[in-house]
Amino acid sequence: MNVVGAALAFILILGLVLYFRQQKQQRTREDSADDYKRLFDGIPTPMYIYDDKTFRFLAVNDAAIEQYGYTREEFLNLRITDIRPPEEIPALLKFHESLPEGHVNAGRMLHWNKAGQRFYVSVYTHYTMFEGKGARQVLIVNIDEKMRAEQIVSEKSAELENMLDSITDGFYALNRNWEVTFMNKAAEQALSCTREEVMGKNLWDFFPNSREGRFYPEYERAMNERVSVHFEELDAPLGVWGSMNVYPTKDGIAVYFVDITEQKKIQEKIYNDGQNLRAIINNTRDLIWSVDRHSNIITGNQAFWDRVKELTGKNEDEVTNADFVQERMKVFFESYERAFKGEVFSVVRQREIDGKQVYEELSFNPIRDVHNEVIGVNCFLRDITEREEHLQKIENQNKRLREIAWIHSHLVRAPLASILGLVQLCDPNDSPNAEIIPMLKKSAEDLDKVIQDITVLTDKL
Repeated sequence: MNVVGAALAFILILGLVLYFRQQKQQRTREDSADDYKRLFDGIPTPMYIYDDKTFRFLAVNDAAIEQYGYTREEFLNLRITDIRPPEEIPALLKFHESLPEGHVNAGRMLHWNKAGQRFYVSVYTHYTMFEGKGARQVLIVNIDEKMRAEQIVSEKSAELENMLDSITDGFYALNRNWEVTFMNKAAEQALSCTREEVMGKNLWDFFPNSREGRFYPEYERAMNERVSVHFEELDAPLGVWGSMNVYPTKDGIAVYFVDITEQKKIQEKIYNDGQNLRAIINNTRDLIWSVDRHSNIITGNQAFWDRVKELTGKNEDEVTNADFVQERMKVFFESYERAFKGEVFSVVRQREIDGKQVYEELSFNPIRDVHNEVIGVNCFLRDITEREEHLQKIENQNKRLREIAWIHSHLVRAPLASILGLVQLCDPNDSPNAEIIPMLKKSAEDLDKVIQDITVLTDKL
């Protein structure tokens, strides 16, 4: 073989090598394209490719077809604006104005399918070349259920917040770092702060004086021991009394409280009034007590309980009606029944104690409730022996005065009348005592006038 023949043979061989290499590369590219197509179509997550300029779909995978409900042919005649509600399109266009070429997390978007059903998706996109055109490849993650769940949670949270804001009692929540995570309007008012001021702040730093008293130890017990606690305490700097209920939660504790400041003031007033009343009724040796509808003793003053101790040997928290002599109690039970019928009355009883006559005045007054129903009887017993003895003494004195007056009016006045008669018989002209007779008459008449006045006054006794 000459040189030319050898050269031709080499060229022919080289051409065959290049041809077979080209065929192999072509088959490799075709195989790669097939692999990519299978991967693109078979991935379970919706994907599509669209023209970066016209927004027209260039390719969609099977998952996208299933998600949106269009056929592949229908999809390729649509634009990306067709799978978004009208109100979402302005935001999409604005987003495209400054979209970089690299991978982009486009965030949450609202899409709809062929049937008009709306759903939320997360969109991930990047720039690519497809069939010689600038395009964008998009991966779609359906987050509708998650978004719906978040929306439900958000709505429920808003509903709960509105409900907590509508109640008149205070409520706030703390996390494990003692930071305020929620506070309702009633708590704002009671604690003289706004939720904006205190949210995220450490409760004990914001209200440093709250560590005093029972607040901190009780809150700490609920937080650490995971138990519910209840207590009443005064927030001295605020002057607010609270009935506190503290409950452990997943993230910390929840505090529900009722402002009982006015209630405490009323209780204090009732206590003070009770002390004043107790001082008043104990400042007498008269017996004061009250009974209920069953004639059981409700309360009494110190003089009453001293008498009970003397009669029964028992203290006020031990004695019952059975401890008294029932015969002596009969008058009381009868009087109670009269008072239970609404009657207000007093009786005086006389009895002998250690050989001495004793007089007692008993008063009974019904106790009525707000409905004007009789619910008990208030009783009052006063020893009036001294008064009765004094009245008897006065009566005896009056009797003696009436006897003296009778003597004056009958025994003394009789001889006086005789004297006046004799004076009338005397002739002052014949008597050697002519000057004395008029004077004697005048004195007798004056004495008669005095006796008459005594008689009139005595008749009035």
